[in-house]
Amino acid sequence: MKVDFFIVGAPKAGTTSLYYYLNEHPEIVMSSQKETDFFSDESLQKQGLYYGKNRISTLKQYHALFENYENKVVGEASVSYLFYEDVPQKIKEYNASAKIIIMLRNPAHRAFSHYLMDYRLGLINQSFESVLAEADKGRKHQLFYQQFVRLGLYYEQLKRYFETFGKENVHIIFYDDFKNDLQNQVQKTYDFLEVDSTFVAQLNTKHNTFSMPKSSWIRNVYAYVQLRRLLRKILPNQIVKQIKAILFSKTEKPILSDKLRMQLNELYADDIKELAILLNRDLSQWTK
Repeated sequence: MKVDFFIVGAPKAGTTSLYYYLNEHPEIVMSSQKETDFFSDESLQKQGLYYGKNRISTLKQYHALFENYENKVVGEASVSYLFYEDVPQKIKEYNASAKIIIMLRNPAHRAFSHYLMDYRLGLINQSFESVLAEADKGRKHQLFYQQFVRLGLYYEQLKRYFETFGKENVHIIFYDDFKNDLQNQVQKTYDFLEVDSTFVAQLNTKHNTFSMPKSSWIRNVYAYVQLRRLLRKILPNQIVKQIKAILFSKTEKPILSDKLRMQLNELYADDIKELAILLNRDLSQWTK
């Protein structure tokens, strides 16, 4: 078997929802584990950037994540694939005719959303403002800066995929379009994957909604990556979801301050201009 298509990013741009909507299609099968990180495993190991997922490091382990794939279009979603320079070529060597899906979000909003996720998981305790101010103060600070800020420098990341697979084999979905015109965006993705685009997924189901631990001790315990990895390994996904529903509560999402938004907009300005030319798309809203 070969995996036919890859959702490669960006993080916090709607990839979890798209993963589930595509998996509902009768002609598509997705990996049983979202974020296999198979093609980025080496880079993630070097940086120690795992969020408690089961490590998939061999082709046998990788292919075992796909069940009942005969006569189906096979896909997976790993948002780490967008950032690392060697991943496009690794995917190309695995499947030269692979199709690529990339979801993009306003980089300033994406950065803050990524910070909130890591804060919620207990992986970081410092403020978002201090992350931006202390990027060069040691390896840990550099990794946080990479995850929250550098991942939003999309131009070079997209350029690599265009050069490796050709623009015609890379499907771009903008987060705002996905949010405001969901059915149309999902159907366009079905078209790109050459499956029946008249199929309608259960689009009313919300995936990956914002929540926070109900207490500080839950947050502190949840910060142990090895514990989360063990739970995911021994428990079915549905049970893990039920546990999270008990330990976490849905709450109002904090808003990025105008000061930090303007600081990020200035940082991303040149990259956004280059990206707008590359995609032939007006991205001026991202700089406001």
